[in-house]
Amino acid sequence: MSQATLHTPTVRTTCPYCAVQCTFDLHVERGLPVKVTPTKDCPVAHGTVCKKGLAALNDLRHPERLTTPLLRKGGELTPVGWDEALAYVRDALGNLPPERIGVFGSGSLTNEKTYLLGKFARVALRTPHIDYNGRYCMASASAALNRTVGYDRGLGFPADDLIRSDLLLLVGANVAETLPPLMQYLKGIKDRGGIIYAIDPRATTTSKVAGRHLAPRPGTDGILALGLLHLMKQWGKIRPTAPAHGMTQVLAHADDYTPARVAHDCGLTEADVFALGRAYAEARTPLILTGRGPEQHTQGTDTVQAWLNLAFLTGHFGKVGGGYAPLTGQGNGQGGREHGQKNDQLPGARSLRDPHHRAEIAALWEVSESDLPQPGYSAQELLNACGDPAEGGLDALIVIGSNPVVSAAGAGQVTQNLRSLKHLIVIDFLPSETAGLATLVLPGSMWCEEDGTTTNLEGRVQRRRRAVTTPGAAREDWRILCDLAAALGRPHGFTYTDFRALQDEFFRATRGGKADYSGLSAERLDRATAQWPVKNASGPDTPHVYAPPFLTPDGLATLHVPQLRAPSLAPRALHLTTGRLGNQYQSGTQTRRNPALKAEQTVQIHPDTAREHGLNAGDLVTLRTAHGQATAPVTLTPGLRRDTVFIAFHWPQSANLLTDPEALDPHSRMPGFKTTPVTLHPAHLTLPLPTRPTLSPVS
Repeated sequence: MSQATLHTPTVRTTCPYCAVQCTFDLHVERGLPVKVTPTKDCPVAHGTVCKKGLAALNDLRHPERLTTPLLRKGGELTPVGWDEALAYVRDALGNLPPERIGVFGSGSLTNEKTYLLGKFARVALRTPHIDYNGRYCMASASAALNRTVGYDRGLGFPADDLIRSDLLLLVGANVAETLPPLMQYLKGIKDRGGIIYAIDPRATTTSKVAGRHLAPRPGTDGILALGLLHLMKQWGKIRPTAPAHGMTQVLAHADDYTPARVAHDCGLTEADVFALGRAYAEARTPLILTGRGPEQHTQGTDTVQAWLNLAFLTGHFGKVGGGYAPLTGQGNGQGGREHGQKNDQLPGARSLRDPHHRAEIAALWEVSESDLPQPGYSAQELLNACGDPAEGGLDALIVIGSNPVVSAAGAGQVTQNLRSLKHLIVIDFLPSETAGLATLVLPGSMWCEEDGTTTNLEGRVQRRRRAVTTPGAAREDWRILCDLAAALGRPHGFTYTDFRALQDEFFRATRGGKADYSGLSAERLDRATAQWPVKNASGPDTPHVYAPPFLTPDGLATLHVPQLRAPSLAPRALHLTTGRLGNQYQSGTQTRRNPALKAEQTVQIHPDTAREHGLNAGDLVTLRTAHGQATAPVTLTPGLRRDTVFIAFHWPQSANLLTDPEALDPHSRMPGFKTTPVTLHPAHLTLPLPTRPTLSPVS
């Protein structure tokens, strides 16, 4: 047969990166995908894929790809067979008290792996301590929505509704770099005559497209929302979406947030506050979308609450084209927070604290309800407890698909904690900085080497399809979890005949939960995607969810008075804020290795601030906080507030050496990534190149 007549199969799947979850076709030749083609019928991206998605195939056969288990011997990670690796797991974990073991998951896992990881932790390990890196993403918005209307589905409407907005407030959401395919909707809003405000301490690519930019001081977004509510009350624009608890108290609290106070606290002018207020008051369908900017704070839940209250009390919450919604970040950040890898959660967004919910899942798993642990540590608390010999400390940690050495707050302390563990087991497909500290590394599967489902930022469930098999001795992640359960002598409930058996169990496990996927199947998703809840196989999906009656005991929303503090206004004080760059993703385990995604770690500083500190573009500057220090070259950024310093968190030995691992939001348990007092110091030394963990050669 000639080369010209060879058949080239295609496999439709989803992108491994952001929560848009673009669909594309992989063209496979000789067992490897060679090309990505965007699909025009993708319900969100409509035929677009960003640069990261187009470059994703570069990682598939990267020379550093993990293809065999690695066991630490004599201080070095050494290739071993699976039998020896699993024997280590048996000996290491088999005799530890369950409460001394932790599990750290990921918002990149498929729904099925999220479900299985939660089941594995609570049934095979019997530990209460499981959480995931999504705690650093959507947790504050999720907490605010859940305590207000009883559920959280990110965008509670199809993305196509975005263009029906005549005023869009993007609060701390740089979608041009973090969710690029959504930019088509911003264009659609402007084409229809709508107004877009980017509310961000930095002038970003998004703010340039939006055309209107407000730059409040980091940590004051919620105060700005309270100021808008104050004006809406003064101007007679209070028309609640529905009866709700707490409205009187919330409106009375807003009386204190005059334009003068808000302008002072936010570092804006009164004219700025009035202009934004007038735009909101005059809009028919104003929509507020929050990103990580207002959420990654120790008062992130209350900040989101302030914006949610504004939308609800002005009658826009749940309105087509209007209201409030958060923008999910990670690829399966939505599904990842619904099915059991959160410390307080069971499948279908059930509560681990609810006796009825516990009984339902215990019956499915064929265990006693009393054997299911109560909620354990949240993500940062889990990492803080690692290696602590005292009561409440952890001796062992299993990490899958995450790199907390880079992504967690207080990365220096986290690194030392992980070094202090007796056993650190990492499941991944590339050698992350966390894997470099492991006592055992297990080679897992990449996105196009596994089947499953993901749930995008609008609650849309889609199929992820396997295009190729794992290389060498690498195994699919779900099989590894089942292997670990067997090694621990607890195979019951983990002996699936194939992936389909696991997937069908997952769908069944969500039946009756808030996030009900029980009407789904691979066959139904082959025909069309679906937005949850989907309660039966022949019934419809639910494109719009944020409408009364709400999923609360009495069907009413409960508004809460935001407890907000303005950050320090000390003269010349600087605040560090962290975030992302367009060509990088999360901790950079994949994107920093990808030759098509070039980016450099720099510190962004306003030219006037740099001048005051004797710094020029390209100079090395050392950032110091109460938690650590990091050094990088200076980039002069005129669109940045003078009192703000920005650094991206994709690199090791940088941003999260500077953030606080101890102070957490009381509701979401979110660390304060966005506002850390910082000082600048010119560094008269050569910047060392970022180092990668030392791993033994992989066969």
